[in-house]
Amino acid sequence: MIKLKKNRVTIIGGLLAVVAILLLFSLIQCRHSKMSLTSIFCNSEKSALAKFPPEPFSTDTFAFADKSRNLIEVHDNGAWRAFETKLLACSTNDTASVSIVHIGDSHLQADFFPGELRRCLHHTFNAVQPARGLIFPYAVAKTNNPNSYRVAWNGNWTTRKALEQQCHNLGLSGIEVSTADTNATISIKLTDNDIPNYGGNILRVFYGAEAGCLPPVPQIVRDSNCAATIDTNHFCISWTLPRHTDSLTLAFSNVDSLHPFCLQGIALTTGKGIEYHTIGVNGARVSSFLKCDHLEAQLSVLKPDLVIVSLGTNDSYTNRFDSIGFCAQLGQFVGEIRAAQPNCAILLTTPGNNKFKDKTLNTNAVSCANAIKLSAEKLNCCTWDFNAIMGSPDSLDLWNEAGLITSDFVHLTRSGYKFQARLLMDAIMADDFWLKHSLSDN
Repeated sequence: MIKLKKNRVTIIGGLLAVVAILLLFSLIQCRHSKMSLTSIFCNSEKSALAKFPPEPFSTDTFAFADKSRNLIEVHDNGAWRAFETKLLACSTNDTASVSIVHIGDSHLQADFFPGELRRCLHHTFNAVQPARGLIFPYAVAKTNNPNSYRVAWNGNWTTRKALEQQCHNLGLSGIEVSTADTNATISIKLTDNDIPNYGGNILRVFYGAEAGCLPPVPQIVRDSNCAATIDTNHFCISWTLPRHTDSLTLAFSNVDSLHPFCLQGIALTTGKGIEYHTIGVNGARVSSFLKCDHLEAQLSVLKPDLVIVSLGTNDSYTNRFDSIGFCAQLGQFVGEIRAAQPNCAILLTTPGNNKFKDKTLNTNAVSCANAIKLSAEKLNCCTWDFNAIMGSPDSLDLWNEAGLITSDFVHLTRSGYKFQARLLMDAIMADDFWLKHSLSDN
């Protein structure tokens, strides 16, 4: 009898514990009634992100990230408000559009960070079939390609990157592949599992300025006789395709040794919904993109409402960081962006904390973050201080133990980049954003 009584007590105690946990969970959700990193997965009324399962992060995993710093400092209210308004319109209006261009280094080239943010934005705001936006066939250049699209190619190709000492006449992507081989082709197949048919019906090919250069012939164009529009002022060739497509093949039969084709980027869009264009070059600095003479012209074709600049890691990964020179280059780069699209919002993100190869802390990362924030205020740009969100530089070991940063203590893991993307999504979806538009979750 005594044993049975103890078992009953144990069972009742367990049930009470379960009830207490459920009540605590409900209270937590009430406290997070606005969009937050937690509620972004739970609110099916306001967010289609309920399709995303929660990442396997425990509460302890988030503990060392300073989420109180997860906000966007706005120094250009008019431009940022205009971006917010267009973003919001995409959730209800199937003809509305907003263009976002994200420029950076190796943190972007693999597309883990921007790819997750792109999917979050598309699931939350898009009322139409989302387009993929700007891509580059990195595999042809023998460097890592995002796993969200496959690239196959034939023929001989040469590569130029903005990292090279004497390298000019590059375009928006900061990298170029060129061919004089009449048998050369490039095939691309978009393969994002979360968003099927990720493609577009407006094809743009950005190119280098070679005299007499003839456009490539896309297979889908050859089959339907679509006419090409060649915009020599913006180094862009465009076609309106007969249907939405998630794959394409470009043939370069018109080239020769005197007239090679210099490919600087490919964009598939629809002209509707959210267009999120990613540009990333491993090892890039701010000075790298200042060598891209066609950047201003090609950027204007994408008509960005928001340009996100995520540079500074390679600028500050050095024994001596020249903050004055860095700020001057950043100011010049912002000037080029504004020349391409005068009224767009510009968001400067700070580089995360990192370590040198000998595993000593790189204190220049904090100096670079401070330089970016000071520049943003002077240049009327917005900032998102990921460096501060990561916590003190000493917290890097905690990020590594949690599986969020790799053993080089510079790059995040795939889970780390997803966490970073969802933090930025949370900052974009801050309380004041919803309150301004009377879209609180109460």
